[in-house]
Amino acid sequence: MKTSFVLALTFVFSFSLFSQSPAQSSLIFIEETGSLRLYSKKKNEVIETRRNISELEGTYTNSKLNINDLKYNVGQQTKKKKSVALGVLLSALLPGAGEFYGENYLKAGIFLGVEVLAWGTYVYFTKKGDNLTDDFQNYADAHWNVRQYARWLNEEWGAGIDEQEPDKEVLRQQINSFESSHFSHTLPDYGTQQYYELIGKYQPYVAGWEDAYVNGQWLITQQNVETYKTPMFQGYAIDRQTANDQYDYAKIGPITAILNHILSAADAAWTISAYNKQVKVETGFRIDQFRSPYTYKMEMMPTFNMKVSF
Repeated sequence: MKTSFVLALTFVFSFSLFSQSPAQSSLIFIEETGSLRLYSKKKNEVIETRRNISELEGTYTNSKLNINDLKYNVGQQTKKKKSVALGVLLSALLPGAGEFYGENYLKAGIFLGVEVLAWGTYVYFTKKGDNLTDDFQNYADAHWNVRQYARWLNEEWGAGIDEQEPDKEVLRQQINSFESSHFSHTLPDYGTQQYYELIGKYQPYVAGWEDAYVNGQWLITQQNVETYKTPMFQGYAIDRQTANDQYDYAKIGPITAILNHILSAADAAWTISAYNKQVKVETGFRIDQFRSPYTYKMEMMPTFNMKVSF
């Protein structure tokens, strides 16, 4: 539950401003957008033309009333409250916008800077990941051969695959048929993300790399198929993982941006609430009759009323 504290302060200056007749005992100054009118409650009318604040200096030269305070206070009154809901919406759309609306420019710059940095991070690492992906895929296209892999299946496993099949898709289907009964994975469609992943991840596909067959001899056999890795296979796996790491780093950007939107929206509500709760001063001057504690006579004195809300 929102708790509101209102502190009412009344300052009474015990000096005589100037001689007044009893008929003028209910005079007040009414503020109107930085200017004042002298108003008589008794007559229920304005009895002086509008006069600006600077003219009051001459009127109250001999008084102890601080005219600068009056100017400051009147300036405070002209401020309008800002919409918390609008500030939250602005920051939800663009972090920092709500803080800017709430006139906290430092925090506005911080949230906007985080937003720019977040999306800059996403773009940078995504682009870097794309470049590295192109590199390892081009490397695989140049050094991994499906026909060599089919020949290995024939020579080491007796698969009976037509490794000279001109249609590579038909060849892949023959390979899949054998793999499904001997291995845990089957060769995916050429050029797909899974294709490039599996040929650098699972042991049987080591046989398709150029350095798995040297001087007419297979370095990977049925006996060591679970453990043997060629330098090309290992290097390719590292390159692919490095590219994937860039995409993981890129994810930090959107996650940061989402959190930044949420935090900025919440902070905008706080910022604008704080703006609205800044000391709001309502000032007014009233010339009333008071009994002097020294002469026991009724005298005219200006009363300065201030209500301060926190």
